[in-house]
Amino acid sequence: MERGIYFDGWYPNEHCYHPSMPPRRLSMIDDLEEMGGTMLVWAGLGGGSISLAYLDEEAFGQVPARFRQHGYVNDSEFIHHAKARGIDLFSIVFEAQAWEFPAEIVNGTVLALNQLRGAAPATTVGLREFSQNTGPSSWKPFEHYFPEGLVNSDGEQVTDLWEEVVSRTLEGEPLRAHWVEVNGNGNGTGQVCYLADRNNPVWREYLKAVIRIHIDAGVPGIQLDETDVPLLSLRYGGCYCKDCIKGFRSYLQDLKECPAELAEVSLDNFDYGLWLLEQGYRTGTAPQTFPLYGHYTRFQTIAIAETFRELTAYVREYAASKGHPVRIAGNFYDCAPYYDAMVDEVDVLVTEMRETTYQQPWYFRHGVGLARGKPLVAVENPYGGVTEELLEKLQEGRARDLFRLTIFEASAMGANMSLPYGSWLGTEVKDSYWVPRSLAVEVGQFLKSIDEVTSNRSIHRTAVVYPVASIMRATIDSDQFFDGDRWYPRIEAVDARPQSYWETIEHLSRSSRVFDAVVFPDEALRPTDLDAAALTRYSTVVLPQAWNVSTSQHEMLVQYLDAGGLLVVHGAYGTELPDGQVQRVLDHERTTTVTEVTEIAALTPEDIVAELGELAAASIHALADGTVALHLVNYDYDCEADRIRERCGLTVGVRVTHEVTTAELYAPGAEPVRLPVAVTDGVASVTIPVCATYAIVHLS
Repeated sequence: MERGIYFDGWYPNEHCYHPSMPPRRLSMIDDLEEMGGTMLVWAGLGGGSISLAYLDEEAFGQVPARFRQHGYVNDSEFIHHAKARGIDLFSIVFEAQAWEFPAEIVNGTVLALNQLRGAAPATTVGLREFSQNTGPSSWKPFEHYFPEGLVNSDGEQVTDLWEEVVSRTLEGEPLRAHWVEVNGNGNGTGQVCYLADRNNPVWREYLKAVIRIHIDAGVPGIQLDETDVPLLSLRYGGCYCKDCIKGFRSYLQDLKECPAELAEVSLDNFDYGLWLLEQGYRTGTAPQTFPLYGHYTRFQTIAIAETFRELTAYVREYAASKGHPVRIAGNFYDCAPYYDAMVDEVDVLVTEMRETTYQQPWYFRHGVGLARGKPLVAVENPYGGVTEELLEKLQEGRARDLFRLTIFEASAMGANMSLPYGSWLGTEVKDSYWVPRSLAVEVGQFLKSIDEVTSNRSIHRTAVVYPVASIMRATIDSDQFFDGDRWYPRIEAVDARPQSYWETIEHLSRSSRVFDAVVFPDEALRPTDLDAAALTRYSTVVLPQAWNVSTSQHEMLVQYLDAGGLLVVHGAYGTELPDGQVQRVLDHERTTTVTEVTEIAALTPEDIVAELGELAAASIHALADGTVALHLVNYDYDCEADRIRERCGLTVGVRVTHEVTTAELYAPGAEPVRLPVAVTDGVASVTIPVCATYAIVHLS
């Protein structure tokens, strides 16, 4: 299993200034090794969205002797030394960020950048200056990286890279990536980060140049951030730049049937943004109210997958040309359905999570299912949930068990929650997320010690279908792309369809039921990679609001039922199938239809026999040697005592199919111990003497 570290390294009591991380020191590698890390995320070489020349200096720049004395190194040197310790640094490619910073420069020498000090008149440094060769004298010229220049989709030479690549409002104004801007810093004019658009071929060519420098710097891994750009521009109302307009026009022309709204409109030079403006629509109106909104979001969903594939293919192509293969990680944020089409393109999935809470085992089971056997590494989200509150408690010397739980929960569910190392706290909090070093080492070393009894595969007998096509619009139309009336008032889409997937997996988790999330893809985005044989390992399959399934997926379910499987259906099923087809599933003797989500748990098998209650969660890991391990987390936190209430004498039974003769207990802060085990009717039972935050029982 991967053990990630969120290696921003932002300074304590300082804002987290994107995109370039603080310089690295050799002593950091000692910390990372003691923390048991195997991979670093958001870990370096982020300055490409300032300029390629800035990135070059991050990677290969000279380090003054004064800083060498204290172990400072450039990023390529740090990458080499970390790799020598068995730690893979995944460099970060910010796909949505295009920066301009306030600066003070005299005779080409930078006297201040970002934080001004009155040493010279204020100017700016970033992508514009890079493309116009007006940046610092140390910067290599634009032509060094692009000898032929860059030509946009209109056939024009690019003269202002910053203005070229930005996403735009209906009226053509630039959109900004506000979530990474720190405003009002120093005495400067303020930093500005444009929201770049991956639909723009110029930006994709620029990102490929960023990737080349990363690979030349020796990175073992590349992490692509903001992988849903420019779909994420819906937060501000949507992108209407020239390349989104052109792409949407092509999408409409390829439709088998022209939308009714365009019956009298020629598509030859159709401009969606201008068409909306002519009808009176303006920025500040909820895009869900725009005509063709459903088609527009569909176009963007297809586009983000296609452009992402282009970049990942280039990573592998260029790395191979250098004889230096690299792994690819994608930040798939909250593991939303539109990321499913990108999973095949990466080696590691990274999730920031929409919300970080103290109890969300169902989220990690979902993410492991989406990952389809690939490692899932999570990091906390500073804008959603408990991170800031937890940091304050840790700084007061409290909440150590709560912190342990945030890490152990993911491990128990077959994922990895990265340890923070100066990780991001957003733009409003003047601090970064550090935990006491001894605590980080303690937790990381325990994860390392249980690696052989940890897996992202299970023996669970219940599968919950993640119906990508059914849940796609519900996700896009949700408040995920909404910012509290800041940009527009939220309005429910008139054609919204209900979904109960998240409610279902939370219900199962709180009912002590274990399950796997099984993806039914949107076949317009990627083919279904399951078959009935793969489903037959589950005795029960749950279908939550799977109203949009393909014919092949429907046939697979029929075959599963005919082979003896049980189906539990909640809500609509197969409403897009030909007339009469759905009854082959709904009327099948092995199908049960429920009206309430709360009915589902009782219809699924009890793989774990125990009185766990809602303040616990468990998962059964299938190990490489054919044995299994029960992973159990205890959420019963006593606020006054500031610790987890121990559960003593907890008897747990696990349904097994292999012979079990021994049981070994792993728990934080203790050596592994043998436990008596009894097997009756296929249930291996043990009594755990004390369960504090986390317990693993290896049945072999």
